[in-house]
Amino acid sequence: MRTFALSTCLLLLLSSSALGESLEMNVHLKTGGTTTISCDAIRSIQFADLTSGVDPSNPSLLSGGLQLLRNYPNPFKPSTTIVYQIPNQANVRVCVFDLKGAMVRELQNENVAAGQHQVTWDGTDGNRARVSSGVYFVRVECGAQARSGRLVLVN
Repeated sequence: MRTFALSTCLLLLLSSSALGESLEMNVHLKTGGTTTISCDAIRSIQFADLTSGVDPSNPSLLSGGLQLLRNYPNPFKPSTTIVYQIPNQANVRVCVFDLKGAMVRELQNENVAAGQHQVTWDGTDGNRARVSSGVYFVRVECGAQARSGRLVLVN
């Protein structure tokens, strides 16, 4: 997420100069000082120690924690593949919920190895009956961490 924010910031800086706007960037230095630089004066930007503002004791903020990747396809008919990644072997629970927060179906609740995994939802509930078109949510739980994503089913 931090890399995404840096990339977005750089794109804003580049697009501002292309549009004839002049922006300034505040840079907070390791020494505790702050300096302001006109973006027009920047020739290059190099980043070092990108994790210095991240608390390493909170693994959910680091790329090594639970990650819920995009499901595909989305919107989907008749099924979608949910992809997640975990850093260590652990029990993982994957559930689908409706807009009211009611669990529609538990797709997985088992111990899995570290790495990337996928689960397929075929648009059915716990009784294997087809559910109606609409927005649903997937929740992946691994230990104290949890991630949620949106699923759009079109029948």
